[in-house]
Amino acid sequence: MDFARTSARVLLNTLVCSTLLAASASASDEILGGKLEKKSTKTEAEQKADIARLEKQSAASPKNYRVLFDLANAYADASKEEEAKDAYLKAIGLNPKYVEAMVNLGGLYSDQDQQDDAVQWFQKALALDPENCKARSNLGNSYYSQQKYPDAMFEYRRAIEKDPNCYSAMYNIAVAFADAGLFRDAVTWWKKVEQTAPGTEAARSARENINILDRFTQTPVPAGTPAAQAPAKTTPKASTKAPQKQQ
Repeated sequence: MDFARTSARVLLNTLVCSTLLAASASASDEILGGKLEKKSTKTEAEQKADIARLEKQSAASPKNYRVLFDLANAYADASKEEEAKDAYLKAIGLNPKYVEAMVNLGGLYSDQDQQDDAVQWFQKALALDPENCKARSNLGNSYYSQQKYPDAMFEYRRAIEKDPNCYSAMYNIAVAFADAGLFRDAVTWWKKVEQTAPGTEAARSARENINILDRFTQTPVPAGTPAAQAPAKTTPKASTKAPQKQQ
């Protein structure tokens, strides 16, 4: 695909994508891949109190995998990623079909750019729950980070096929098209986000991005190639604190 037909098109694409990245970085990670629902709003003291409470509960009930899961979330919220990983693994050890823990563990590995490990856990989760929007959308993000762009786009689309309301995958497809300079296609997918998830942070950010494209493209952008080869290189890791609790 020719993404740079003229120097003006290259400049426009660079400006638009830079602006989209800046806008997306302030949005919740729920939008870009569904890794995280939102940034932590707790103070450091509150985070420490949560950890202390859950550690006490876990010590009293060491076989309670749900408490371990909550403890892992608290560790992740406080940027204690290694402790979070250990707690997720313990929870999965107690409940080998604990899909939510697998997805969150994969998200932690992905946030640390350990994509092979992330892919492994997302695939394990999907083997148990093929329709899991979070797992499949995150798997697409990991493939993207590995520059396996067709695989990433395939997973985004498959996530929507399995769950027509998986708006995080819709959002990522839109960013992919915008990154490829296919702005009309990007707008189409962001409008789908607005229609699917009205009133959400995802819809708000989608509208902002549509407005950004309108600002940079005063005349209609010619329709591009129907399929983008490479998902967006704009999946920001604005926060690695709080594991996803989406949908």
